[in-house]
Amino acid sequence: MLATVVGFGVLAGAGARDAQAHLNSPDLFHEGTAGPYRLLVTIRPPEVIPGVATIEVLAEAPDLGRVTLVPMPMRGPGALSPPVADVAVRDPSDGRRFQGKLWLMAPGSWQVRVHAEGPMGAGDLAVPVTALAMRTKTMQGGLGAVLLALLAFLFAGMVGIIGASVRDADLAEGTVPDARRRRKARVAQSVTALVLAGAIAGGLSWWGDEASVYGRLVYKPLALAATVNDGAAGGRELELTLTDPGWLPSRKLDDLLPDHGHLMHLFVVGVPGLDVMAHLHPTETTPGHFTQALPALRAGLYQLFADIVHANGLAETATAPLTIIGSGAGVPSGDDAVGTGAAIAPTRSDDATANPVSTLADGTRVTWLRERDGRAANAIAPLTAGRASWFRFRVDDRDSTPARDVVPYMGMAGHAVFLSHDRAVFAHVHPTGSVPMAALALLNKAAGADPHAGHHMAPDPLPPEIAFPYACPRAGDYRIFVQFRRGAVIETAIFDTSVR
Repeated sequence: MLATVVGFGVLAGAGARDAQAHLNSPDLFHEGTAGPYRLLVTIRPPEVIPGVATIEVLAEAPDLGRVTLVPMPMRGPGALSPPVADVAVRDPSDGRRFQGKLWLMAPGSWQVRVHAEGPMGAGDLAVPVTALAMRTKTMQGGLGAVLLALLAFLFAGMVGIIGASVRDADLAEGTVPDARRRRKARVAQSVTALVLAGAIAGGLSWWGDEASVYGRLVYKPLALAATVNDGAAGGRELELTLTDPGWLPSRKLDDLLPDHGHLMHLFVVGVPGLDVMAHLHPTETTPGHFTQALPALRAGLYQLFADIVHANGLAETATAPLTIIGSGAGVPSGDDAVGTGAAIAPTRSDDATANPVSTLADGTRVTWLRERDGRAANAIAPLTAGRASWFRFRVDDRDSTPARDVVPYMGMAGHAVFLSHDRAVFAHVHPTGSVPMAALALLNKAAGADPHAGHHMAPDPLPPEIAFPYACPRAGDYRIFVQFRRGAVIETAIFDTSVR
């Protein structure tokens, strides 16, 4: 929650990267404390290995003096002997932001350790990340043409040099080579050309074999199949089956870890309007097979997003379409919840000055506290693709007084889903960020700390404000589903926004 991948088994250490879990939203976000400082860490992992990860650190306080970054294996000798840390560079336009780049040379489970120093002292914050090859990177066409031309030049030059040395090397100055010497030179040139051609062919074969091995090991997501059947108790039941499309044989489906107490978090989203979002928690019957009592959902088309976490911390999201025929009568129970709203509009433009408000059926008012643009009075700061910030929401009663009965929902102040209108981007985010809690637990365990330290809140009433650190990965229109619990009721507020 990044050297060619040689097997999924190398990831058996603790830690995770959330890139696979968030469709086309590869960046990792984690909010935590480094000593006295509260930090939001963004990790943009490379898609190929070896590769360079970009790290951005946003401090809540403006007086942070120095930030250093170091990549470390999750366990083993490397975790005890870290390399020299890189110094992050302060953003000249925003003194709270620092940025650095780290090479991740080998596959496996890693941690990026952030060290922060300032007038209040110093501290460390570790974020888990898993090194995986996500694609094969091709050579640029212009560079390939230049290298091919250089190869032809070197080939011709070598053949010419060998021919000239055989023909002219021991001739006296001014002597003209005879026919025998010219014939020997042509033979030597032919042999040289054959040897060089063989060497080039061997190199191409080796390169092709390496590329083929790498291509087979590039990450392939799990496949998901979903059907709706009649349940034993008379209701309707959703049956889910996860299958491996042929990635690494060592990937298993019997090693799932509970995340917030559930092996799977399933999001059922009505399409194309994104007007329904059910957050469900299917029960595992056998490895790779899950069932879920289907709540009352309107007939129509849906898109499923199923989040799971493996025992090594690797988080994945499987997706599939689903058609529901007829309306059901099931009622959500436990941590399950269903939220509804208006269908997305084909186009929209944000109000530049107002904080958007979502009014729920029971009168609850949820206000999105947008960041202000310091360049204009009362203007809302525009959202920029790839730039991390806090999405803050305030929960009020119908009379606009702050809600006093917000309690933890699955151990957190709330949960948010960021979904682009075209459904190409999906991210399930917590107030601590997008790194799965199960991966953070593994990191704490590897460090000898309480695996669940800070992951679950006390069941007491919480402040009425909830914040989620995130950055939309690309420009476009997004729908945000914000879920929280008021007493025994799980609420879902819906917002739309545009990202430039």
